[in-house]
Parts: sequence; structure tokens; C-alpha cells
Amino acid sequence: MSRLHLTFECREQRCGATLDSAPGTTGLLIVSGGNEIRSGAFSSQADMAAEISARGFPVFRFDRRGIGDSSGENGGFKDSSEDILSAIAAFRQSAPLLQTMVGFGNC
Repeated sequence: MSRLHLTFECREQRCGATLDSAPGTTGLLIVSGGNEIRSGAFSSQADMAAEISARGFPVFRFDRRGIGDSSGENGGFKDSSEDILSAIAAFRQSAPLLQTMVGFGNC
């Protein structure tokens, strides 16, 4: 496993993201709710990502626009569909072996 910090674009804003790489073809996209940053409270999401990737599954976490390391205005979770779609595209680009993606909403 390795952890890569990266960015992707969403509506002309830059979003911060983290990929915990692994050789599996099924990956996990963690979507934070509320105003939580991608590391999670007390690094809970980062720890979870490390554990899951150690078991062979790549994990992608990101900060929605206006949260954490992402620029732009926070439109709230209900207006985050474009952020999620952009994160999906970034995950697929960052993990080219990915065939199946599972989304996990965590708040």
C-alpha cells in the first residue's frame, strides 16, 4: 500500500484527495457528509482507508468544494453530486485497474 495525495478539478475549483493504492480491481470511494474533512474525525477515515487498502482494495477519499484542502464554496452535502462525480472520474484515472467501485457515505 502507498498513500498518494492529489488534486482534481470540479467546476473550476481544485479539490484535495487521497488515494490509498492497492492492486485490487474493486475500490472504495469514501464520501464524507456534513463538513467533515477526508481524514475523518481523529483520522478515522484515514485509518479505515489504510486498513482496507492493506487488504488489497484501493481507497479514494476527497474533500468536497469548500471543505478542507478544497477551494470554492461549500454548498453542503445535498449539493455535492458534481463533487462526487468528479471524484469518481479522478479515482478511475488514478487507479486504472479499477473495474468496480463501491461508494461509502460516512458522516
